[in-house]
Amino acid sequence: MIALATPPPSRISTLPDYISPSAAKSYLACSLRFYFERVLQIKKPTTAALHLGKSVHAALQAFHLARWRGTDDTPELIAAAFEDSFTKLERDEGPVKWKDGEREKSRLAGIRVVAAYLDSPEVLKSKPRAVEVPLTETIAGLCVPLTGTIDLVTDIFAPIDFKSAAAKPDPKHAVFDHELQLVAYQLLLEKAAGEKPPSLDLVFLVKTKVPQVIRVSSPPADSKRKDRVIRMIDTAIIGMSEGRFHPQPGMTCMSCQFRNECKSWPAVMERRAA
Repeated sequence: MIALATPPPSRISTLPDYISPSAAKSYLACSLRFYFERVLQIKKPTTAALHLGKSVHAALQAFHLARWRGTDDTPELIAAAFEDSFTKLERDEGPVKWKDGEREKSRLAGIRVVAAYLDSPEVLKSKPRAVEVPLTETIAGLCVPLTGTIDLVTDIFAPIDFKSAAAKPDPKHAVFDHELQLVAYQLLLEKAAGEKPPSLDLVFLVKTKVPQVIRVSSPPADSKRKDRVIRMIDTAIIGMSEGRFHPQPGMTCMSCQFRNECKSWPAVMERRAA
């Protein structure tokens, strides 16, 4: 049995209301970046890759919702959904950090990758169980509720998360890298529906010159994998509750948008405490 995490009494008031797998993964990757991005909510320009990924995601959501509702899901309509999202996200969540000529190149890449998915063997062919389903459940071993929104749940109850990528993924690395998110989705689905998914799936939309659509499947988590993920999420919860935010230098620092803010640590934390 997994023991319920209990933080020190003095810290209980600072527990988050809930935890998502994306928040836990972000905290574990670099707690100081998490602090700048999610606690202080410092606004930075949207990267081109993130903007494109969100626009592609919106187009796929439109397609899957049409399949679920039994409405028009023609390629032309889904391409229009991509174009609409590309423009609206730029307006509402921008500015986007475009380089010279990058905007049009990114837009065309998105159209191609969405078309590649619709024409691929991985495209959803039947009515899904759920699309963009938000779940919040109490999970044994976590002292706050676990929450998450699953991109797609197929007719056979397999959760799918869609990822935009610049290069073809290595399957083993992809499963390891996204284990926290995938297993968290399994925990949520099992608690909500009392049903075990047959697999945990990632579908990568690879933005190469000729776009590729690659599915990476892993078996559902056993008790050991579940325990590992619950302990990882619990580590993030306790770290947040105790105000543990510090630099975690690594390869990703070169592209981090918070490098200047990071250089002021720990003074920035001392100012907050004051």
